[in-house]
Amino acid sequence: MMVHGRLLALAGDIRFPLTVNILLGLAVTATHIAQGLLVAQVLARLLTGQGLESGVWLLVWLAVAVAVRLALLVLAEVAAQRTAQAVKERVRGRLYDKLLLLGPGYLTLKRSGDVRTVLVDGVEALEAYYSRYLPTVALCLIGPVGILVYLATRDPISVALIAVCIVLILLGPRLLDKALARKGDENWQAYGRLSSDYLDVMQGMATLKAFNASARERVTLSQRAEELRKATMRQLGVSLVDSGVTTFGLLAGPALAVGVGAMRLAAGSVDVLTLLIVLVLARECFRPLGDLSKYWHAGYSGISSSKQIDELLRADQLVTEPDRPRPLGDARVSFDNVTFRYPGREHPAVRAFTLDIEPGETVAVVGPSGAGKTTLVALLLRYFDVTEGSVRIGGVDVREAALADLRAMVAVVAQDTYLFTGTVADNIRLGRPGATDEEVVAAAKAASIHDFIAGLPDGYATAVSERGLTLSGGQRQRIAIARALLKDAPILVLDEATSSVDAAGEALIQDALARVTAGRTTLVVAHRLSTVREADRIVLMRDGEVREIGDHRELMRLDGDYARLVAAQEVTA
Repeated sequence: MMVHGRLLALAGDIRFPLTVNILLGLAVTATHIAQGLLVAQVLARLLTGQGLESGVWLLVWLAVAVAVRLALLVLAEVAAQRTAQAVKERVRGRLYDKLLLLGPGYLTLKRSGDVRTVLVDGVEALEAYYSRYLPTVALCLIGPVGILVYLATRDPISVALIAVCIVLILLGPRLLDKALARKGDENWQAYGRLSSDYLDVMQGMATLKAFNASARERVTLSQRAEELRKATMRQLGVSLVDSGVTTFGLLAGPALAVGVGAMRLAAGSVDVLTLLIVLVLARECFRPLGDLSKYWHAGYSGISSSKQIDELLRADQLVTEPDRPRPLGDARVSFDNVTFRYPGREHPAVRAFTLDIEPGETVAVVGPSGAGKTTLVALLLRYFDVTEGSVRIGGVDVREAALADLRAMVAVVAQDTYLFTGTVADNIRLGRPGATDEEVVAAAKAASIHDFIAGLPDGYATAVSERGLTLSGGQRQRIAIARALLKDAPILVLDEATSSVDAAGEALIQDALARVTAGRTTLVVAHRLSTVREADRIVLMRDGEVREIGDHRELMRLDGDYARLVAAQEVTA
């Protein structure tokens, strides 16, 4: 058995709670030893014909030892759970802080199910390692050594036999460590894949039902479950060999010591009391080693999960805070010869893109899917850093500004509005938590959503279901617009803000957007060209490049890509 440096580093400073656990464990061990010695004394008196009358006090102390051990076991269990919970809370906090530093760009490149498995199941898997295994390691180093030192004063031969079996227990299974680590990693990866696929199914249940694809997905889940079963059985196979070696040593040690001691008793080399002490203390000598083997296997899931936890904590940030942040200037937005490639992709999503948006100006970026429109938004918010060129706000490169200052300058109304669990008012206040009720209502009225909210059962205190799925797309979008109005940022980004609503909903949203864009530097990303006709300028992108730029009339007179897209949408409308 061994202690993993990665897991110790992960836990941080746990010396005090771990010391408390160890001391309580040693106290429990002391009661076992005391009980054994008392039992040996009682049996020796009976075997030598002295009777129990002379040893009543031994029985009293035996009862005291048992009662004290029961109390200590309760305290040890509480201490173990507190240690484990404290470590899990600390690790979760570190993971959460790290995810915030990594930002949306990191999650864009990862499966959400994989990250969830690390954050939830991976952290839970650490419990047995910290609450059981680590304290038992210390007990195995202290308890058996102390017992052997005492036994050596009475019977060195028995000590030698016990020591040989202890070495077998400690070193024999180490031959399987690499195999167990490999099988443990395979098992954890199989579990992660199954967990991620289950999350996908739950999140996409409506789509699966709509396309009658449930049966196909069931087959995929069945295959993942079978992979997990096989991986678990392979790990179990190695664990059973490990446990077999350990169990053999646990049984052979006391049996060998007592057997040899019995023969020596018959030969007159030892007395009855010594043999009885060897009998009871040999068992106690091996008890923590048996616990160690049990907790080693119970905690191995934590050893496997710690690798993924450590990888997440060590993940390189896609963007970092500048050493000396510069304050941002006015709301002028500039993309200066920007080229950007997503990590792991060969072709750039945006190439040599240049655009200046003056304060108070509304500029729309349109084009087919994959043109690079939404990537511009990610670069402006600095979810990623540009590969070449620069993005500036008020003449300051966004890489030189504090991330909090940058994102305070920008309000976003996205295509897929995310509403968090809480009340309607809580979701509107997301951009400005300290806003008053009157300010929330004013923002909702400006976003043309107040009448709907007022008609809800609890008004603004109405609880929002998960992701706001009980609301229509238009209602969610207008709540998002109210959120942006309340934030009152000088730069506004509308990322496909009307793409998922019907014509009636679009009219309400357009009316609200007209109010929210007034006086703000606005970047509009849109597929629906009907929503961008009134923009000051329209930029048509294709393959990550600017192909046309001008207002609606200019681009229609140009009779190029923009005019053809407008004509195509008017035909299909």
